[in-house]
Amino acid sequence: MKEGSSFREKLNIDHYFLFALLFVALFASYKMIAPYLDPILLALIFAAMANPVYQWFVKKTRGRENLSAGLVCLLLTLVIVIPCMIMLSVIIAQGIDSVGAINRWVAAGNLEKLKDAPLLRTAVDFMQRYLPPSVLEGVDLQALAIKSSSAAGKLLVSQSGQILGNISMVVGKFFLMIFVFFFVLKDQQRLYDYILHLMPLSSKHETVLIQKMKDVSRSAVLGSFLTAMAQGAAGGIALAICGLPGFFWGAIMAFASLIPMVGTALVWVPAAAYLLISGKMGLGIFLVVWCVVVVGMIDNFLRPLFMRGGAGMSTVMVFFAILGGIQLFGLIGLIYGPLIFGITMVLLYIYDLEFDAFLKSQDQI
Repeated sequence: MKEGSSFREKLNIDHYFLFALLFVALFASYKMIAPYLDPILLALIFAAMANPVYQWFVKKTRGRENLSAGLVCLLLTLVIVIPCMIMLSVIIAQGIDSVGAINRWVAAGNLEKLKDAPLLRTAVDFMQRYLPPSVLEGVDLQALAIKSSSAAGKLLVSQSGQILGNISMVVGKFFLMIFVFFFVLKDQQRLYDYILHLMPLSSKHETVLIQKMKDVSRSAVLGSFLTAMAQGAAGGIALAICGLPGFFWGAIMAFASLIPMVGTALVWVPAAAYLLISGKMGLGIFLVVWCVVVVGMIDNFLRPLFMRGGAGMSTVMVFFAILGGIQLFGLIGLIYGPLIFGITMVLLYIYDLEFDAFLKSQDQI
């Protein structure tokens, strides 16, 4: 306490003026880089994760930091860009084929044949028995399906320009991230040392805070995206076995797995219902069992395994961190949400250590 009092006594008008100028300068700097904050933060997170690889390259290249950072950037680009380009081309091709196949299938009158399916007939009889006649009156399933599929096709075509624009924006942000990633990777240790020097915490607490931030960032990236990729791959294999476009719907399932509460069921439940109604009972049951057991096991096993470094956060905290992060920041909230919650937990831990004696004395009152 004496050191703190001594520090406050040394502060004068010059220091407060400096603090005010610093606040204004930092706020202005934040406003300037705010549009580019996502790639900058991702570069920091990926640099922390890729540091062991960078150190290995430095050792192999005999201390050539620029060459080592460039090799890691090239490796990251090849690992991310090439698979994404291949996946995107296949997804677009299968998506167009899927819309066309749905249109042809409905136009051929196959929807009318489904009316004779035992499961659908039982469902219709149930609705006719317990729902008012006005609810089902005038419902033309075939016309509705044709209209819906045509609307989906028109939407896909009309949005193609916007999709290409979004892709170009993502590509631009990716290369900006690589640019920042190169310099952060090369100067990472000096950057961390400078940040720790500026923080008024004790060195022990600073080390805990930085390490926990790295752990939470790593667990958020691995827990969200690798789990989604694994679920999409497993679901795509099952859908392909059932005769459906596995690559396209597997990719959609991977994105759906990022949605809290609903998850992959958004894709495999309608697919299984279609198989069961169309008389393919074996394939429908197989898809249900596979997605419940295999895809569900991936979510229940891999996600907690990857998220275990999340600053001691429980499953319910991780759930609300992801849910709130998506609500506030969009898709990037999958990383920001757990990161903010994790930092909060670490700060509470440091607060508990710093004021342990005072808090224990208050407990006795």
